Amino acid sequence: MLERIKAWDNRILTKLSSKHTKKLDKLMIIITTSGNNGYIWFALSIPLLLIYRYRPVGYTIILSMLIGGLAGEVTIKHIVGRIRPCSKEFQKDVLIKHPAHYSFPSGHTTASFAVSTVVFLMMPSIFLPVLFYACLIGFSRMYVLVHYPTDVIAGVFLGIICGTVAVMVSPYIPFFPA
Repeated sequence: MLERIKAWDNRILTKLSSKHTKKLDKLMIIITTSGNNGYIWFALSIPLLLIYRYRPVGYTIILSMLIGGLAGEVTIKHIVGRIRPCSKEFQKDVLIKHPAHYSFPSGHTTASFAVSTVVFLMMPSIFLPVLFYACLIGFSRMYVLVHYPTDVIAGVFLGIICGTVAVMVSPYIPFFPA
């Protein structure tokens, strides 16, 4: 079963790497870089934190990324220890600097879908553009060959869980505004 999943992952990345163009490469590098350290999502949370009415949403977005980082980056990645595709089969095709950590699950995707989930549950009026950008970030991680498709899929599910947990626990955290 694992061999079939690995073969599927590699087939998809091989197809993606054959579709690279200079313009698309530049665009995907910009998109994937915007997800580094959750920068795009912190940028979203700042105006929300400044407007009293939306402050709980801003805090919950940050909390969701913190939960996602602890679950994915600190815990799961080190338990699974999956080597990135850019460190193996796709070394010559990688478009960005090789990330230092393991591959599974995608941290960029986890953060993106944690934020999307918070927005869906707390501020649905901006959900569709946030979800669209989260999908672009997940896709870009495969396009630049630093994640397998299963890393991104796992990041989607982990992000949804982390976003949901953040929404559930945020009202009980004393420093969160009511």
